[in-house]
Formats: sequence, C-alpha cells, structure tokens
Amino acid sequence: MAESFSSRGMCFGSRRAVPVALLDEAESSPLVGAERAAVARLLPLLGCGEEAASLAFDALAGAHERARDRYALYGIAQEERIHDMWIQAQINRFAPSAPPAPLLKQARHLHLRLGRGRPSERLARIAALDAAVCLLLSRLLRPSRPICRDGVLAATLRRIRNDEARHVSVARDLARDALPLDTLNAIGAETRAAFADVLMLGSAAFDTLGVDPIALDRAVRTLPPGLFGAR
Repeated sequence: MAESFSSRGMCFGSRRAVPVALLDEAESSPLVGAERAAVARLLPLLGCGEEAASLAFDALAGAHERARDRYALYGIAQEERIHDMWIQAQINRFAPSAPPAPLLKQARHLHLRLGRGRPSERLARIAALDAAVCLLLSRLLRPSRPICRDGVLAATLRRIRNDEARHVSVARDLARDALPLDTLNAIGAETRAAFADVLMLGSAAFDTLGVDPIALDRAVRTLPPGLFGAR
C-alpha cells in the first residue's frame, strides 16, 4: 500500500489522505505552453467540486433513514474523495503552486449555495450539477481535443466522468422520491445557470483546449428534458 500524507482541501479545508504514489509517480505531460496553463486553470475548479461533493454526500447520508440509501450515499462520498485525490495528483503535474483565487472563490460560493435547503433539494441540485460536469468532461475528452494527447490526464477524467454519471442516477432517483417534477426542473435549471456562470470565468482556458465556450455555456444552461423525467 502506498504511503500517504494528510492535506487540506483547497476550497473547504477538509482533511484528506493523499497517496504519495499518486503524486510522485505520475509521468510528465506532453501538453506544453498555453495548453498546460489552461489545464492548470481548470483543474482546481474540478477539484473544488469534488471536495464539495464528498462533504455533501457525507452529510446527505447522515440525513437518510433507510440503510440502503445511507450506504449508497456514503459510498459516493468515498468515491468523491478519491476523485479529489486524483485531481490533486494532476494539479501537481501541471500547477503545484497556488490555484487562481478568483475562480476558486466563485466556485466555493457556488457550492455553499447549492448546499442549502432540504436533503431532497440538495440531491436535485447535485444531480443537475453532476450531469453538467459529465457534459463538460465529455467535451474536453473528444478525440480531437488536446487533453487526449495526455493519456494520464485523459484516463483520470474519463474515470471521473463515468463515476459521476452513476452519481447523477442515485441523486436523481432519491430526489424524485420526494419532489414533484416541476420543482425538480426549476431547481435543476437554477443550478445549471449558476454553474455556467462560474465556468465562463474559465472561458479562455476552454477555448485553448478546443471547447467552444459559447456553445458550452449554452449546453450547460440547458437542462436535459429527461434528467428528472419518468423512470
């Protein structure tokens, strides 16, 4: 088993054990110049989201009475902590110095707002947000995009995207058990709009990485019609 050290999350100060192997054994990236700078700008934004998600799912698990739901939510919280460690490993490849403060400040405010309200409302926000993250990662990972030249980074982001798709399903189903469709859609639309506002602070970085920021903004703000639809 790899040794680990304890570090604090970049947005919320949560304690986490980061395996040394994740940080020391990562190969150098083939990305250079502006591409490296763009990745370095966006990775902390993803890391902030993973840290927030791990805390949110831990809290939501404690609020559920059914053992099956608690088990599922605690399991997701653990996966989000692993994602956080993976992102931190990539940050150390690209930007071991301090992350961009304005972007992280806005991301932190977003996640604090999303963490308010009843558990069912929080789950609806998480489902809408994680679905948007899946969309974002899919666009960054299209075969023609620069990130795909970096096998280590691309593999990490693909694994995160695949896990997040499953997290969307769990959060959505629990939210649908408690809230009517019109309420779910309203919460989802508001969440996606707020997330799009934060993403656009990194619009130049998306452009450098081959993702049209205007098209991305439009897609993130558009709530998929079937997200909260009938089972």
